[in-house]
Amino acid sequence: MRVKIGLASNDNHFTSARGCCRLSDYRPATITTVTTSLAYEVIYDAARLLFPGWPVVALGALVAAVGAGIGAYGRRRAKGSPLPRMVATSAIVFGASWALLVGGGLYAQHAQLRDALNEGSFVRVEGIVHDRPPGGANDQVGPSWVVESGEVAHWYRYDRSPLSIGYRRTAPGTGGLTDGARVRIADIGGRIARVEVER
Repeated sequence: MRVKIGLASNDNHFTSARGCCRLSDYRPATITTVTTSLAYEVIYDAARLLFPGWPVVALGALVAAVGAGIGAYGRRRAKGSPLPRMVATSAIVFGASWALLVGGGLYAQHAQLRDALNEGSFVRVEGIVHDRPPGGANDQVGPSWVVESGEVAHWYRYDRSPLSIGYRRTAPGTGGLTDGARVRIADIGGRIARVEVER
C-alpha cells in the first residue's frame, strides 16, 4: 500500500521574526490511498471434493468382481481343481474388505477435513514456497517442502501415497506449485485442506 500526501494552501505568508517561521493560512492535508490487491487462484479445496478416494474403492470392487467371476467359472466346472474356488473366495473377501474398510476410512478422514474447513477451524498459512529447503531431506521426515511465513517455517512432506488425505505434492514442481510461489494454505493438524496460489 502506498500513501501520497499533498498539502494545499492559499495565500500562505511566512514572517521571520527572531528566527521563527509562521504559516498564517493553510488547508488540511489531502490524503490519497493507492491499494494494490493480490489475485489468488484456488488449486485445491477439500470442501469442493465429494470423495477423492474413489479410485481406492473402485480397485477393491474390481478385485471382488474378478473373484466373483472366477468363482462362477469354477462352479461350472464342478469336477475341476479346488484352486479356482479358493482364489475366488480370497479375492471377494479381500476386495470387499478393501473397499469398505480402507475406502470408508478415507471417506471419514476427508469428511473431517471438509467439515473443519467449512467451520473455519484451521490455521491460515501465507508465505513463499521453497521446494528444496536446507535440511529438507532428513531420515526421519523424508524429502519435504516449506512455506516460509515471516519468521516461521511450515514443513510439509512430499507424499506419493494414494491413501493420503488432503492436498499433497509428490516432488518439487508438482501439485500446481513452483519454487518461490506465494501461497495461502488452510492447515488442519498438518494436513492441507485448501491451497491458493498468487497469479
